[in-house]
Amino acid sequence: MVGWIGRIGAVELGHVRRRWEVGRSVAYGLIRRLVEAGLLDRVATLPGDPTLIRATLNGLRYVHLALPPAKVSAYQAEHWAACASVALWAEERWGRDSVISERELRRLEAESERPVGSCVVGEHRGGYEALHRPDLLVTDNGSPTAIEVELTPKAPRRLEAIVRGWRRARHLERVIYVVSDGSTRRAVERAVGKVRAGERVLVIGLGDVE
Repeated sequence: MVGWIGRIGAVELGHVRRRWEVGRSVAYGLIRRLVEAGLLDRVATLPGDPTLIRATLNGLRYVHLALPPAKVSAYQAEHWAACASVALWAEERWGRDSVISERELRRLEAESERPVGSCVVGEHRGGYEALHRPDLLVTDNGSPTAIEVELTPKAPRRLEAIVRGWRRARHLERVIYVVSDGSTRRAVERAVGKVRAGERVLVIGLGDVE
């Protein structure tokens, strides 16, 4: 449990219940004991919002994960929770061993010194490639699928540059955007259409995976 939470970053109690198929009281008891042991940490965000759970530095070391504790803020809380929900959906669809988080991908690409699940969106002043990483990567039968979780619309030019990068990312089989309905979905679908990426980029609603 500590390892999974550490890989994903930050999750809610409901995600623990769903992954381990346990009731609320059992999940709460497990989390409480791991918090008392110093392996997990509860992070409160905005009043009324669910408390997020993350692995502490001791917890990450205990499960031999060379990752830092997740940085959790009220601004990021909804996105952390959505990514955890999408990760569970991806695990159920492709298998638990097939899903890599953005945190893991960042380290993997730093070690390999090449894009593994990211796309190129430009070039830095030093001449090296500017990469955009997905929130999740599915490595299924050697045909990676990048998954983006989009809750709020990006600036049109920025979004188009990212989608164009995904269209050109031939090391990936395809890209799935999991989006909030309304303006966010319209913005992503508009960008996909404008850069003609429809054959490689699939857009689905967040409600279809939760």
